[in-house]
Amino acid sequence: MAPIQTMPMPQPQLFGRPRINTGRECRNKPPLSPGPDEVLVNLKFSGLCHSALHQWRGNHVTGKKHRVDGHEGTGVVVAAGNEVEDIKIGDHVGIQWINRTCGVCDADEQSDFVSCPHARMTGYLVDGTFREYCISQACHVVRLPKQIPLDVVAPIICVGTTCFRAVQESGAQPGSLVAVAGLPGGLTTLTCQYAKARGCRVLVISTGDYSDHLYKKKLGVEYYIDYNSSADMVAEVQGMIGDGPDAAILIEGSGALLKGALQYVQPRGTVVVVGLPPGTPIGIDISKLVSRMAQVKIVPYGGTREQIEKAILVFTKERFYQPCHVFALDQLPQILHSMQNEIPKGTYPEAPLRYGSQLLGEAVIKIPDAETIPEPQVVANLPSSRSTFNQTTYNIGTFLAYRFEELGVRDYFAVPGDTNFFLLDNLLKNPNLRMVTCCNELNAGYAADGYARVSSARIAVVVVPYIVGSLSVLNAVSGACSQNIRLIVLSGCPSTSLVKSDKFLHHAPSAKNKDQALRAFEGVTAASVRLESAETASDVLDDTIGKCLDFSMPVYIEVPNDLASAACARPSPLSRKVNLKSQPRVLKEAVEAITSIWKSSQRPVLLLGSLAGLSLPRGHIERLAEKLGCAVLCQPDGRCFKESHPQYCGQFWAGMVNPEGEQIVMSSDLWLVIGGNWSDFHVLMSSNKQEDYRIISVDKDRVELPEGKHIKPVKIGALVAQLIMSGMETKTESIPRPKPLLGCLPPDETETQETPLTLKSAISGIQGLIKEHDTLLCDAGESWLIANHILLPPEANCHLQFPYCSIGWALPAGFGSQLARTQGRSIILIGDGGFQMTAQETAMHDGPYNYFANWDYVQLANSFSSKPHAPSHNPYTSKEDEKLEESPPMFAVKIKTIGDLKQALNRVDTESDKLAFLELCIQPDDITDDLRRLGKMIADQSAEGSENPQGSDTEEAKE
Repeated sequence: MAPIQTMPMPQPQLFGRPRINTGRECRNKPPLSPGPDEVLVNLKFSGLCHSALHQWRGNHVTGKKHRVDGHEGTGVVVAAGNEVEDIKIGDHVGIQWINRTCGVCDADEQSDFVSCPHARMTGYLVDGTFREYCISQACHVVRLPKQIPLDVVAPIICVGTTCFRAVQESGAQPGSLVAVAGLPGGLTTLTCQYAKARGCRVLVISTGDYSDHLYKKKLGVEYYIDYNSSADMVAEVQGMIGDGPDAAILIEGSGALLKGALQYVQPRGTVVVVGLPPGTPIGIDISKLVSRMAQVKIVPYGGTREQIEKAILVFTKERFYQPCHVFALDQLPQILHSMQNEIPKGTYPEAPLRYGSQLLGEAVIKIPDAETIPEPQVVANLPSSRSTFNQTTYNIGTFLAYRFEELGVRDYFAVPGDTNFFLLDNLLKNPNLRMVTCCNELNAGYAADGYARVSSARIAVVVVPYIVGSLSVLNAVSGACSQNIRLIVLSGCPSTSLVKSDKFLHHAPSAKNKDQALRAFEGVTAASVRLESAETASDVLDDTIGKCLDFSMPVYIEVPNDLASAACARPSPLSRKVNLKSQPRVLKEAVEAITSIWKSSQRPVLLLGSLAGLSLPRGHIERLAEKLGCAVLCQPDGRCFKESHPQYCGQFWAGMVNPEGEQIVMSSDLWLVIGGNWSDFHVLMSSNKQEDYRIISVDKDRVELPEGKHIKPVKIGALVAQLIMSGMETKTESIPRPKPLLGCLPPDETETQETPLTLKSAISGIQGLIKEHDTLLCDAGESWLIANHILLPPEANCHLQFPYCSIGWALPAGFGSQLARTQGRSIILIGDGGFQMTAQETAMHDGPYNYFANWDYVQLANSFSSKPHAPSHNPYTSKEDEKLEESPPMFAVKIKTIGDLKQALNRVDTESDKLAFLELCIQPDDITDDLRRLGKMIADQSAEGSENPQGSDTEEAKE
């Protein structure tokens, strides 16, 4: 799928034609509210249908005034009336030609909605889909599976459904020969594929320089005739296939094509007319038509909701070839002109397939987002907000309280102990900070990890006791280090004099080993320090916090008890003390080097890793991608790009998932990698070192070029900003036609309410559950691989602790993530082993460690929501917190069947303010093929050099 194209501006006189109305002038107006039976849709894409072309031509049949055009819109439901039952906020839907009908007339009773005397048509009697929002009666809104890209499916809502219905109306059965005649382009290719999906043999009658290759090689039709080079088309058809085809389908073409079809179709055959230009003379000899007993059928554009959804299902399951090309809304007049005259530059990257300038059924318009993306800043900004916490005098503890608010932190996680009480007392003086106490330090660290990933500040704070708490949180900090998560770990500490004495202090492993935690943290932090005096403390703190921000790594700070309340200077703005600027000369060198290599490439791709999502605003990543124009893929832990974007081609995890996406990467000649990670899990099939010759790697503070040259220091944010504003050429060659089909397929139609729950149906349920702004947190194991089959809605996130792979991470990280969110909810995917915190490796090596005890998870969850045995005695709690303690807002459900799953997911939607605990009862041997591959790969790697390898005899088990 092509990115947004840039086309030359047509000559001014072209705008003398009747204009196409768009909603650009309405962008700043608030959307209307839907009626009781209506939905409001935030549109993302709109297909380009015949009516838009006729309107542009000035055809009086379709002409109308003062309405926004378009009726092939796809987007997300943002509001629904109180009578709407089968569509919910967050659902992906399509807006079709039929917008509203009366529901009571004879035509409506027969589902002949076009004939309803009160029918209102989208883009004709009500505003259409070339704008950001559209309202439609819910019963006519098309329900779209979330795994189907919204740009790809847009043309199917009208053009594709028309082709689907034409094949149905032809009466052709499996084995029948169907002739498809018409202009080259999307309608003809779709009709051919719908006929083949029905089991028919296909003859194509079309034209174009490369149409023979397209239809016979790409689509696999049996016969092809070029009507422009044929001296006698009827004779050529009958000479090629004898008595003629069983049916002929005429795509919008000419009267000559229709006349020919009526002559070469078999006696008693059917000719289906999809469309002819208005006013086309036909000149048919009726007597010959009667003598041949041929039928002529007319198919209207589009269809009912059910017909459209069926057409989309066939399109998806049969993996149709669909060379869809995405353009900006402002380019609509130019595109319509190009349909009549020339192919826009960059529209057809595959040279053999440049078969004409007909874009109907292929052109898709990207609707601009309502929110504007801020201009990228060359100078990186500190994650900060203005602190309102002001004190007449400050001590070390209140100094930190000021800094944390200044950094944008709202919550900090703590495990209180005798060595950090004084520090916590001072942090509590800032009413704008909330202390979240945890049962143990490891989970507090994981919660802070989840908080830092989702918070707009991209940083989190955890407070622990001396050494015993520090070493407990160390595992969580190590995981954060592996993914460049910014954590500030504050550890309480005995007073300075005690630490310097020879006393054997509690929590210390020995009298001489009081620095155990300081040394342990040196390998996983940007700085590991202990405050030595009140005079130097503020400078040490600012320097350490600066390193956390600058290196995007955790830091560890020990605060002795006697210094926690020691007076210090008033904090000055952190921006004066922390320098995140890149050196202009080095930055310019990096941009010029990347631009030069990019210019010489032919099929480049953009790969995104976890650091890109943590370091860059999503809007800037999208702007860079659209600047480059190439295919975009994400590492499994780096899903930071809008997955409905036309350039998105899925995840890159070689040998594991998305083989079509892997082929895109491996066939490219340049990988521009932003914030990538190359652990052994990322490159299971090979080493990235083998690909160094074609990789430009942009890390947090350096650029590595294919020839091995390093340019540093270069800040990743500043570099991306400069690349966006550079003169880099747009290159679309790496985007395939069609794009890979991502996400899970819809559940089987044979499923009933009593059908036992399977992993496939569970994945489909999760796909429907996740909505915009949600965060998916996946624990180590099968949960990773389930996430690979889920297509994320816009602004949704997916996080994996990859490659540190600490089992049980997702549960507390989800807790921290939910606290950090301002909208949306956290969805945690975790297996038996992760929830039980049993660190067992399965699916790679047979042994007694593969099997888990079966807990009654729902009963466990219900025990947490039971009424406590005594009322709250906490004098610091609020009345609201007391009510929550007495009746926690949560519920737990055990799910064994498809019916159980549907009921549970409906309850999750309706009770969105509650914590939902869903136990999915899936058979242990029901696992993804991905897990089997992963297990075998890891087993083979682990067995290298072993005298007793078991890689070939592994027993896969679900984690």
